[in-house]
Amino acid sequence: MVKAPVDPEATHAAAVADAKRLMRLARVGALATLDPNTGAPLTTLVGVASDFDGAPLFLMSTLARHTKHLTRDSRASLLLTGEPERGDPLNHPRVTLNGVIEKTVEPRTRGRYLKRNPKAKLYADFSDFAFFRLAIASVHFNGGFGRADALTTGDILSSREAEPDLIQAEPKLLDEINARGDAFLAGVAGHRPSVRRVWRAIGLDPDGLDLACGALPARLTFFRPARDAAAWRALFERASTGVAG
Repeated sequence: MVKAPVDPEATHAAAVADAKRLMRLARVGALATLDPNTGAPLTTLVGVASDFDGAPLFLMSTLARHTKHLTRDSRASLLLTGEPERGDPLNHPRVTLNGVIEKTVEPRTRGRYLKRNPKAKLYADFSDFAFFRLAIASVHFNGGFGRADALTTGDILSSREAEPDLIQAEPKLLDEINARGDAFLAGVAGHRPSVRRVWRAIGLDPDGLDLACGALPARLTFFRPARDAAAWRALFERASTGVAG
């Protein structure tokens, strides 16, 4: 049987979409840091959220061993995977992001992180905790057996062109979407309406909308990035038509 020819552009586009989705949906990741005294690596489980452009955000204790490593050697590697699925876990997408991690004082960071990790509110204001951001320098993507693809930071990070306009419009847009009710939001999240599950729109970016039901995340992705708030609203209406019934 002759196999169908592989379309390199379609394969690359699928890899980009998978990597960006993993980055937006991830709530935990495996973070590897370097011990400055021995050079030995240390891998720990950390909470994760995505910045406006998709770069990972963290809330970490400055007393933690991995955070102490970062104060002397900010280089790190972060592995993100999807929710466990049936079959061989090595045949499911994952992405490794390498770069440097530094503290961030951007006002939006706290809101973005806590909306995606609401339980972190219990300790976010402790004096030894701070927010951090990974400046991605390189990407290693593996979509499963035979699906490794060379991606760049330009592939996986969203454009920041629309950031000021969307940040200003975000509260109003989210209120408008959440006001449409539970059934609509469940449809947008790709789930059936349920009295036990209340979905909420929690954040947006040029490429789509983030939703959450407790700790369960969901994502509505646009077919192209929005360049301003008006374009974002139009893209949302198009993307949500049909999926929300």
